Amino acid sequence: MDTITSKKDFHRKNPDVSLEQHVRNKRVQLGREITNRFRVYLDLRFWIFLRDVELGRNDNQELIKLLDRIKFLVDEGQVICPISETVFIELMKQSDHETRLATARLIDRLSLGVTLVVNPERISQEICNTIYSLAGVEDLIPVDELVWIKLSYIFGEIHPHQTPFGPSEELIIQKSFFDHMWNTTITEMMGYLDFESWEQPNWQSTADRLNFGNKNHADEIRSYKQAYRIEFEGGLSLFKEEMLQLFKEVNNRGYKELEPNSENLSNQERFSRFSKSVRTLHIGACCHAAVRWDQNRQLTGNDLLDFHHAEAALGYCDLFLTEKPLKALVSQNHLGLRVDFPCVVESSAAGGLRVLDAKKG
Repeated sequence: MDTITSKKDFHRKNPDVSLEQHVRNKRVQLGREITNRFRVYLDLRFWIFLRDVELGRNDNQELIKLLDRIKFLVDEGQVICPISETVFIELMKQSDHETRLATARLIDRLSLGVTLVVNPERISQEICNTIYSLAGVEDLIPVDELVWIKLSYIFGEIHPHQTPFGPSEELIIQKSFFDHMWNTTITEMMGYLDFESWEQPNWQSTADRLNFGNKNHADEIRSYKQAYRIEFEGGLSLFKEEMLQLFKEVNNRGYKELEPNSENLSNQERFSRFSKSVRTLHIGACCHAAVRWDQNRQLTGNDLLDFHHAEAALGYCDLFLTEKPLKALVSQNHLGLRVDFPCVVESSAAGGLRVLDAKKG
């Protein structure tokens, strides 16, 4: 009996589980497995370093030791190197088929097929958990367990629909298809993608537009904190409709007041608590505000990608390996990111190795 047939038979025997329930159960199970591992986030620069070691093109001894250590700890069940959609987007920019495929194979090997959900979905989940938590709802599934998915769904979930079958059989097909795709590797995905027609966002154009807006409003910025609040509230405004719906849901469930035990907090303290709980928006706003407050610096397209790496790594991982300028940016004291998040940031193989060598095994 092939795997797909066995999956269909299993789901045929469990007709009461909806597609939404099945997907959520798989994701929560994955999230719990992930939280038991030390999560190492590599930006594409480090993926390329380690890929070149794998291909025998880089004989740097520290990189060789780093890769060997990561492989050992992954095999021992202690470490995982998940990616984000930003890593995938940058991977797709590589024009050489051989090296792109080699990078994909290494990602499959070290990530175990795990990625964070796309940035907007991650923010939506953070907002949802935050609002329900502020309303006093207990026994919430931690957000850290709800933001992981397999690589085949890196840009969101797609399910078969409008099939020629009846509702019950279509549900079986949908759940079986989800299970099949769940274990599809990024290497396999490479064989399905049309790289010639793959359109990359124009990150530099976006950066130029932001620089133009920042310059026009530069006289209004009096402090980093003010710049941060503007950046955070600007990002949050994109989720206004979702928040209104969440407030209605909370109210309908009988929770009439948010933060019932925070009467002694100032408005600034309430804002700080809320903003930090929406961690992806918070980290991104810190990075953007840092550049905006430094009026001698202009955003670049690469900065926007780097900020997305920082959001993923600092928000949900334990070790972030990246380049020196980004390490310096997120380590600035006035951003407070090193205090808010326990993720260690290193910019060298030696630094990453020191952190991993402190682990048992």
